[in-house]
Amino acid sequence: MGLFDFLRSEKRRNNFLEAVFGGYSNNRTAVNRETSMSFSAVFACVRVISESIASLPVKVYKVEADDDKITDVSHPIYRLLARNPNSYMTPYTFLETLMSNLLLFGNSYFYIERDNSARPISLIPINPKDVKVIKHDGQIYYDVKDHDIAVLKEDMLHFFNLSFDGCEGISILKYQDTTISTSISSNDTANSYLGNSANVGGIIKHPGKLSKEAVERLKTSWNNSYSGSFMAGKTAILEEGMTFEESKIDANKYQLIETRRFQIEEIARIFKVPLSLINSLEKSANYNSIEALSIDFVRFTLLPYITMIEQELNKKLFREREYGIFTIKLDTRALLRGDSASRSAYYREMASIGALSINEIRRMEDLNRVGPEGDQLYMPLNFAPIGDVQEEDK
Repeated sequence: MGLFDFLRSEKRRNNFLEAVFGGYSNNRTAVNRETSMSFSAVFACVRVISESIASLPVKVYKVEADDDKITDVSHPIYRLLARNPNSYMTPYTFLETLMSNLLLFGNSYFYIERDNSARPISLIPINPKDVKVIKHDGQIYYDVKDHDIAVLKEDMLHFFNLSFDGCEGISILKYQDTTISTSISSNDTANSYLGNSANVGGIIKHPGKLSKEAVERLKTSWNNSYSGSFMAGKTAILEEGMTFEESKIDANKYQLIETRRFQIEEIARIFKVPLSLINSLEKSANYNSIEALSIDFVRFTLLPYITMIEQELNKKLFREREYGIFTIKLDTRALLRGDSASRSAYYREMASIGALSINEIRRMEDLNRVGPEGDQLYMPLNFAPIGDVQEEDK
């Protein structure tokens, strides 16, 4: 059989790879929530996204006929989302739990508990591993563990990540398990290397011939006496003409540092988080200001999640007759605030063209109103509508 015939044969997958590369190992680190969060880059990415979303104020607006939006703090949905999502969660922990499950499992579920008038009164989190999405006759149902009756889609807040069927999100732990497993393994390798006082090991030579039992005893005795970070610097005593030859492999040859840096970049790429936000500054992008970094993070990382959350909340929490009249928004202005000089220039410009009033500017800075006179809009005296200027020329 020729080489190309062999490559085309059924044996290609196993025999060829094993012959050329020595096979592959199945001893990969199991990837789950606990193991993935043990890698600092995954923990940092999940934390920075979850905390950023959780810190956003939730607003309920009433949309007027002229499309003006007025904050409605008396609406029951505002009290639900901005005060008590359930009996034991704050709004912050509600959004943080939502995002942490979404980022790792690709799905986040909250059962909508309603009162006798069908108004939502509580949002109960459900472990994504306990929910199975069922599609039947064009409808979506949720089979929840330890529940005899499937939950209707109208009674389940379902936030999901990238999806192939539009009904259920894909899990990063599943689709990026190789990358995450490699990251965890590189972490374990570095831990093992440093745990042995940064020594990979060596060879003990004996002039005579040792039995298998004697070799095991010698190996155990040596490791117990001289291995580990707490044994660094101890003097080894060799008997019976034995010699020790240290391995010449070091961290540079292992490329441990480079591997760990690359894995951090890989994890940040998966979660779309700028490296500087997880304190990895070696290859982080250069931003002219904190404001530029914040805009980049909000636009490309947070905005898709914010849009998804807003749409799901608006779809499931309001009554049908309230659609289009009330809307839920997550306020991102706090994340987009620049430094004091940038904010001052922005406010001055917006006030000078009559786009913002004094009270609106003070509200954006969390300051109290100055009274009805602060609602007055101003514009330069040398500005006038084009039609008026033409009339004066005549």
